[in-house]
Amino acid sequence: MELVKWRYRNPYHDRRHERERMFVIGPHTVVLDQQPSEDISLHQNTGFLIWDGGYLMAKFLAERVHVTGKSCLELGAGSALVSIVAHLQGANRVVATDLSEYQQFMRRNIERNVPSQSIEIRELTWGSEASEIGKVDFVFGSEILYLANQHQALLTTLQAVMHTKSVAYFIYKERGLGEHQFTDLAQQKGFRVRRLPQSLLDDEFITEPYHLIQLMYIKTSK
Repeated sequence: MELVKWRYRNPYHDRRHERERMFVIGPHTVVLDQQPSEDISLHQNTGFLIWDGGYLMAKFLAERVHVTGKSCLELGAGSALVSIVAHLQGANRVVATDLSEYQQFMRRNIERNVPSQSIEIRELTWGSEASEIGKVDFVFGSEILYLANQHQALLTTLQAVMHTKSVAYFIYKERGLGEHQFTDLAQQKGFRVRRLPQSLLDDEFITEPYHLIQLMYIKTSK
């Protein structure tokens, strides 16, 4: 009997607002809680749902980024899906960060899937120097570029946590909220920016306006 391949989308049932969701990413199965009862919009409680971009980033990480033995930081982690996959892929240090209201939510999802001490959970406000985190090899951010007024603060944090060989990846959906301004500002701040082919993402989203970008910090702070 041939097994049916797991798909993110089910045409007969929308799982996006269920309290529990399962993801099959490479050899890993991850089960996460959501809090769909919260009043969720682009401007509040966004971390209590797993957005499509979070899944896309986790799958991209598992298939395209070699994190074994490396340190990884997730910005705007929310459910911590990307952080969990980074750990499962062999990263030697993973830091999941978000605002204070998501700390217990992240912890619950992490403990459900991996040993509780395997991922650091930290509160992080962009614009800070993040000295307690230090330098990391990889930074991941999914669906966090739609607030254009936060781009400067986000880049300040990236400057603090990236060394000259660090690589940052961001996935965003084009919503007409100034997301594209991030790349222009990043180049002005000393980052090399590459737009990666959409073909690197899950083929279920190939016709949708998702963008994948890579940043490297080439101008070190004095």
